[in-house]
Amino acid sequence: MYATRSAATSPVTSGVVWAALAGIAFGFSQLSNRGVNRQTNAMAATTAMVTAMFAALVLAAAFTGELGDVGSIPAGAIGWFVAASLVHFLVGWTLFAVSQQRIGPSRTASVLSTNPVMAALIAAAVISQELRSVAWVGVAAVTVGVATVAMGRKNEAPGSSIGWAAVLAATLMFSISPIFVTYALDQSNKPLLGLAIGVAVTVPCMHITTRILTGDWVRLRRSMAVWLVLGGVSAGFAITAQWTAFDLIQVGEVVSLQQLSTPVVIFVGPVLLGASQERPDVRLLVGTSLILVGAILVALFGRAVS
Repeated sequence: MYATRSAATSPVTSGVVWAALAGIAFGFSQLSNRGVNRQTNAMAATTAMVTAMFAALVLAAAFTGELGDVGSIPAGAIGWFVAASLVHFLVGWTLFAVSQQRIGPSRTASVLSTNPVMAALIAAAVISQELRSVAWVGVAAVTVGVATVAMGRKNEAPGSSIGWAAVLAATLMFSISPIFVTYALDQSNKPLLGLAIGVAVTVPCMHITTRILTGDWVRLRRSMAVWLVLGGVSAGFAITAQWTAFDLIQVGEVVSLQQLSTPVVIFVGPVLLGASQERPDVRLLVGTSLILVGAILVALFGRAVS
């Protein structure tokens, strides 16, 4: 149902462009999140970032005039937008921040590149977005790439196993939320406004959860300001672009192209964060290359011929 609607009403090229832009923006939002969570705990950092993103989304929706259309969105679409936001941000981003603190942004970003595999499998099972046979070559490349990144690590910091588990769990959340988005977009083709509504519900939930789990409310520091502004704008744009792409091309293709965030994190991160210890080594570069090649194969050849 969803694939037919997209093919009939939306140019594939536009979907590819939106997905690629989302990937690049995601890279900067990941680095911004790391900049914040170096100064506080993972839950507080993620909550602060999503709050900053909500402010950016409200401004964007006001600028485009979409705020006035809130009453026209069906209740069912609102429910799916909220569900997608809670799964993606409250659960997924919190696990993602934990992983960044435990194993660093470069390795977190590389393992997160398993997202195309999980997303493609879940989309095929739930909304019948099947991949062509050649796309499974890309799936295999992604799998081998992740194994290359993760295997053979010596002298891991204490608690690193929690980091690896957290990023895999986050990847699962990021693979489930697109399904909810596609259901929402079947009823309302307003991804920016839908995202703003979903995040409006998610933000207070995250603040309350942070208070329960950490025993304290989120405390913002002046030193976080630049990271919060950069992260809020880049994350808001990235998610909006991603949700727009979901309405144009298949989930597996969108999430595959989103892996452009990985080279941004790996190559820009050490400079932007001033963290020389997180510079990529040979294994990380080889594994990431395999991941990106696999993601591109899925993007180019993933669409099943109907």
